[in-house]
Amino acid sequence: DTTAVATIVLGSAIAKTTGAWTVGTGNGCLDTGAIANSTWYHFFAILRPDTGVVDVLCSASATSPTMPSNYTRSRRIGAGLTNGSAQWVLFSQVGDQFLWSAAILDVNSTNPGTSAVTSTLTVPTGVNVLAILNQTLTTGAGGASAGLLSSLDAADAAASTSALPLANIYAAASSVAANRIEVRTNTSSQIRRRLSFSDGSVIHRIATLGWIDRRGRDS
Repeated sequence: DTTAVATIVLGSAIAKTTGAWTVGTGNGCLDTGAIANSTWYHFFAILRPDTGVVDVLCSASATSPTMPSNYTRSRRIGAGLTNGSAQWVLFSQVGDQFLWSAAILDVNSTNPGTSAVTSTLTVPTGVNVLAILNQTLTTGAGGASAGLLSSLDAADAAASTSALPLANIYAAASSVAANRIEVRTNTSSQIRRRLSFSDGSVIHRIATLGWIDRRGRDS
């Protein structure tokens, strides 16, 4: 559990709905209120120590779920996003890695300028994760451009091919560059992006493929 006091073991697969929490498979998982559209929820394994019963809870809170009566031990095990109809957006998980079934285009920006821009990605809120991203940088005849994606936990710096912290993408004039990168988000699922050159022909795109969530193992 989160306090490293109890071991929580879910002995077999369990299916939960988005209804109000009730113990057992096939029943609801929501800790309080009603499921909302386009909202992140965090999944918890929970334990009732007096009986040893283990179940699963989902909550809009990453740190303080409303626990059912007599369930006093919990551990966050992941997160999921609802769509505009309060259904789960499909993802797959292997260990700490979560991948969207379909990538999401979170940035599609023409002539974004050379100042720092804060962008929100489709990854969990309430926790820091490593966002798994594809990015492309398109330039025209006006000039080459370097791009720097960085965490908002780091100091802002200009994108450069010679000065630290350098860049993580570079496109020569009238070309397209692409790469895959992982960047740590803040708890609002945001990162920073910045280009060294921008004009009306420069297009910066970022697709979110998924995220890596340590799920509390470092706290």
